[in-house]
Amino acid sequence: MKAVLFVIISICMTGGAIAQGTLQFNQALLLESSASNCQTCWTVPAGKVWKLTSASGNTGNGVNIWINNKGLGLITSYASQTGFVYHNVFPLWLPAGSTLGYSNLGSNSNAAFWGIEFNVVP
Repeated sequence: MKAVLFVIISICMTGGAIAQGTLQFNQALLLESSASNCQTCWTVPAGKVWKLTSASGNTGNGVNIWINNKGLGLITSYASQTGFVYHNVFPLWLPAGSTLGYSNLGSNSNAAFWGIEFNVVP
């Protein structure tokens, strides 16, 4: 027990419990694309973090969200021909260097993402 307590105190005193930076609001994000498929449309800039809060598309068959070239989830229909919203994956936090995109399961569609961009202040 004393050894475990010693390790925990040592980690705290050596900076192991210090955060990597503070987040500072930079701007509101509205990312839009009219391409049918764009698996790497946007890249989070260095020194930034994105918090995505929602997305939409206008294809009758749905839109897949892609993070770092991996499929994340499907934006599904809530009403015929009026748009799509997938709430279960939000919010999404993307660190610097992450890529964001989408692919459509239909044609003639687009996608949009909304969120907040933060500066990472050391």
